Amino acid sequence: MSQAAEKRLNPSKRHWESFVARQVAEQTAEHAYPLRRALDFSPFEAALGLEAPLLERLETLTQQATIQELQAEMQAGRLTSEQLTLFYLGRIQRYNDRLRAYLELNPAALEEARARDTERRQGKLRGPLHGIPLSLKDNISTQGPMHTTAGAAVLARHIADQDAFIVQKLRAAGAVILGKNNLSEWANFMTSSSINGYSTLGGHTRNPYGPFDVGGSSSGTASAVAANLAVAGIGTETSGSLIYPAAQNSLFTLKPTLGLVSRDRIIPITAAQDTAGPMTKNAPDLALLMSVLSGPDPTDPATQIAQGFVFPYPPPPVSYPLRVGWVQHIQRKGDAEALARVARALEALGAEVVEVPFPESPIEMMPVLHAGMRRDLALYLQTTRAAIRGLEEVIAYNRQHPEAMLYGQDLLEASLSYPLSEADYQAYVVKNRRQGREHLLGVMQEYRVDLLLTVSNSLSVLTSTSGFPVVNLPAGYRESGEPVGASLVGKPLQDPLLIGLAQAVSEQLNLRRPPLLR
Repeated sequence: MSQAAEKRLNPSKRHWESFVARQVAEQTAEHAYPLRRALDFSPFEAALGLEAPLLERLETLTQQATIQELQAEMQAGRLTSEQLTLFYLGRIQRYNDRLRAYLELNPAALEEARARDTERRQGKLRGPLHGIPLSLKDNISTQGPMHTTAGAAVLARHIADQDAFIVQKLRAAGAVILGKNNLSEWANFMTSSSINGYSTLGGHTRNPYGPFDVGGSSSGTASAVAANLAVAGIGTETSGSLIYPAAQNSLFTLKPTLGLVSRDRIIPITAAQDTAGPMTKNAPDLALLMSVLSGPDPTDPATQIAQGFVFPYPPPPVSYPLRVGWVQHIQRKGDAEALARVARALEALGAEVVEVPFPESPIEMMPVLHAGMRRDLALYLQTTRAAIRGLEEVIAYNRQHPEAMLYGQDLLEASLSYPLSEADYQAYVVKNRRQGREHLLGVMQEYRVDLLLTVSNSLSVLTSTSGFPVVNLPAGYRESGEPVGASLVGKPLQDPLLIGLAQAVSEQLNLRRPPLLR
């Protein structure tokens, strides 16, 4: 493990201003992308282009409406899934070259939308996402003809054997898959010199709010949802990869309790910490998506925690009194003011907010990530019938094609040779989970608080190793216009409470504003 890698993955050890400055400089510079995959609009070309009155109405409606409200429009006959899908495909065509939020489009997206409209006319609604266009981070497997690549050239032609379990659930609920989002290559575990949102196949993802860090690794999904290039999206996190890009793009996200959501056929870093989660423009959509995504998967033993757990939608009202611990830690100028706004909103709602110290963590996360990457990637490749078999072939390919590793691959190489046996790996996982839980619960118990309030992903090492849930909500903007996010951390299975509280706070503050794209 290099010192640079540790600092990049541990928010408490970064010099944030210099970290962000480098990210922004690289993300906004002009680069050549010899292996970038161009989006193919040919399946929709003849249908693209909505009449001006409808286009204008959808520009306003889709920025404000929840999924349930869009469903009501379709059910009343004022909107169709075909129109909604064409609207989003048109926006992707207009803005993606600038933002690089998508790696690939689903060539069957319009067919899927028309099929959902036919089903609706016949009175056959699949579920709460019927006809709703969503996007997926491109480490979540989809059946052909879409590829699943993690942004890596070596997987450019990889088509998984079947949809991931959560994609099957989304389709069963009626969702239309628009396409696959760009990401930090290999979920930001390729090189200690990586740039958030960069992949060989997608180039540098950009923040729609301006020349600001887009965040990683669910950067393309965050950029797409923030720029209204999808109703909502599904990203993944190992340590901060949902929370940080959501904060940077003024979005809501939930990093669920580990095990609530299946990891089946998601390109991994480590099964010890990986999870998928929703990214949305409002809090109610988090709950609706989680009501679809959560549940036991026979192929993922960790999801037994979800057995019998029904994710409520809409989220139940928050019960007070509630005591929230405001973690006294900031990363950048503007953080303190943003958290103060959220704290005042919590108090106005009836919660008691008390200051608590930042729980410094001695957790050694990198050994688990290195050993997990070597073990779990090979398992994924075998399961999905990939043409390559493991990390050794990935590294060899990149060495033969230097254009496929712009920033290097030292983390992959370290993972291949990391001296950790399977028994030692499992021991680290158990130790880290125990320590993560002890540090978070220790603060909660000592200060008698139910939840923790903190800036963005500052507690990600603890929440990722412990498996505790985290919700991010927009908390304002810096003087430059850069978004700031606030996070609420709860105990296992308090996910609905976190979403309910995020909804109540966001309604109180009414802070989120969409980016201005021209």
